Amino acid sequence: MDALKDTEKYVDAWTEMMTVIWREKIERLKVVRSGRLHQSFQERVSEAGQGMSISIKFARYGIYQALGTGNGYTRGNGGDLKILDPAYRKEHGLDKRRTAGPMPGYSRYRTSGKPRKPRDWFSKKLYSSIRTMTEDLARITGEEAAMVVCRALDDARNAL
Repeated sequence: MDALKDTEKYVDAWTEMMTVIWREKIERLKVVRSGRLHQSFQERVSEAGQGMSISIKFARYGIYQALGTGNGYTRGNGGDLKILDPAYRKEHGLDKRRTAGPMPGYSRYRTSGKPRKPRDWFSKKLYSSIRTMTEDLARITGEEAAMVVCRALDDARNAL
């Protein structure tokens, strides 16, 4: 029973820490413009059959930021992104700083005039953290299993 409590505590702490790490990474990579992504995190740990389920949600556009995609990028174009071509960018005025948003003058945000680049704020950290969590949970459950076997052997020896 101790291993289950330890596991629950570990998973809860891990989930909270991942959101803290991601928020810090978002700030370092300057993905914070409106704060919507930063505030959108929701985490939930629940029992699912024989194990636990971890769910962390955030605003969808966070994926686009991480991959460096968004407006102008379409699915199925074979990788030919005209908006990255310097001649296309110059012809359409995308190479200059300009006000971003659908209505000129409405947004105070200004683009840099440079093409988007991926700002991976979550995947590398997520995968390395999952690996670490797997090792730690294996250690916790392995220690509990060893204690169960030792207790059973002690009980058997005391019964003699």
